[in-house]
Amino acid sequence: MKANLIFFCSIILISLIIYSCRKGGRCEQALNVTQSEIAVTFKDSATNKYLYSEINPLYNKDSFKVFDPKGNSLVILFASNQIPNTSDGYFVLSFGNIYDQQTDAASFNSELCKDVVVQYKYNERDTIRACFKSKTTKCGSVFETLKVYNRGKLLTTVLNNTFADITVIKK
Repeated sequence: MKANLIFFCSIILISLIIYSCRKGGRCEQALNVTQSEIAVTFKDSATNKYLYSEINPLYNKDSFKVFDPKGNSLVILFASNQIPNTSDGYFVLSFGNIYDQQTDAASFNSELCKDVVVQYKYNERDTIRACFKSKTTKCGSVFETLKVYNRGKLLTTVLNNTFADITVIKK
């Protein structure tokens, strides 16, 4: 009986070791809601041009700012993409963190919505709303659901991730 128990425990231990060492058993790139972001492509509704093109932009990307509900500036990153069939490019502006450790813990129990203020230039503002429900994973945490709105219109719904990619048409 004791020998069977030792044998059984040995099999379980060996299985756990093999499982944790095989490819995919470890967290290669753990996601965490504390590193969440929204990437936005901005276009003008009248001309369909990119607001932040590399050549003759409608707006200066250095004037772009994003503020959380408390008025704190969020981190902004820029990525350049090519405009199809042209030699011009445009900037995608990414900002975060969407999740705030001090105020958003309730999102692990129920959906939480918050507005961020987008400032194109000193006198032009817009609002982007992010609604999310967070969950803990084996390797970190993700938004079980992340919904992003602009002017009351749902732009995207993302599942089990910490990132959303949207296009905002500025009126």
